[in-house]
Amino acid sequence: MTTVENRTDSPADSPADLYERLAGAHVVPLWRVPGTDAPEPEPAEVPHVWRWRELIPLMEEAGRTIDLGSEAERRALNGVNPARQWGTTHTMVAGYQLVLPGEEATAHRHTPAAVRLMLAGRGHTTVEGEPVLMEPGDLVLTPGWNWHDHRNAGDEPMIWLDGLDVPFVRGLNAQFYEDYEDKRMQPARVAEDDSVARYGAGIVPAGPQTGRAHSPLMKYSYAATLESLERLRESEGDPEHGVTVEYTDPQTGGPVMPTLGCAAQLLPAGRRTRRRRHTSSTVFCVTRGSGHSVIGGRRYDWEQNDFFVVPSWTWYEHVAADGSPDVTLFAMSDRPMLEPFGLYREQLA
Repeated sequence: MTTVENRTDSPADSPADLYERLAGAHVVPLWRVPGTDAPEPEPAEVPHVWRWRELIPLMEEAGRTIDLGSEAERRALNGVNPARQWGTTHTMVAGYQLVLPGEEATAHRHTPAAVRLMLAGRGHTTVEGEPVLMEPGDLVLTPGWNWHDHRNAGDEPMIWLDGLDVPFVRGLNAQFYEDYEDKRMQPARVAEDDSVARYGAGIVPAGPQTGRAHSPLMKYSYAATLESLERLRESEGDPEHGVTVEYTDPQTGGPVMPTLGCAAQLLPAGRRTRRRRHTSSTVFCVTRGSGHSVIGGRRYDWEQNDFFVVPSWTWYEHVAADGSPDVTLFAMSDRPMLEPFGLYREQLA
């Protein structure tokens, strides 16, 4: 039987000597690892607002100077959290993407999942052979390892908010990428908005389910989202703290992606939400109106098309400006990454 020898009488032994030998053995003493006994999460991210009016001039400059195809596969500006070297949060990245009139962003696929919230212009994203029409406020899915490309046949730039789970997938060392054959656009295999016709009414086709891990519905229209929010608002009598709806998989009722949850919120002018915090981190985008959020005790102002981040386990509340149109907010969170493991927790003040 192996025993541990008591060598406290040896003058050569000291904590410093021990720590040096432990480092040489590639082990770390748990009692010196910060945070292992922390009573609650200590997020590394900080709140931040990325402002449309500040970033769009940079995006327009990128449109003039960066050629789509030869210089860049995608003309996108990703938000980097000020407390990180890369990533909007530790699990997600968000940013603006631009396709100019007449341009095509050729097809590729990757294991990270993506959502697109259309902000300006009009065009198409083709997902696994389905052309999906994108108009302002629409939420479009490009699930992991699905072929997707973008096309602007209109006469004005199309700009949307990208949201991806790239930091999470990279952290699992599971990121793969592939260009479509000869870096071409993929051919259409079904009619435009075919999944909307099949699943968009909340009534799904009979027969076996698709077996996909993600929603089979590739587009959630802003018009339908507003209608749902207004209907809920009327049924609840213009509630003080606003109303929220979740985008769901019409076959399962679960989140639209295995790793990304999406929601929309309506907050009447002059009202505020309840203060809350949760273990999921969230990226919000303002789809209508203006106001501010109090995040971690500090005020952050925002207006239409701005996006901002609320780190995990950080108190926050939203306030719609007086005299402003009723605010609508889009939210993308990593809650689906936490729930299967019993790690999601929420508190209301």
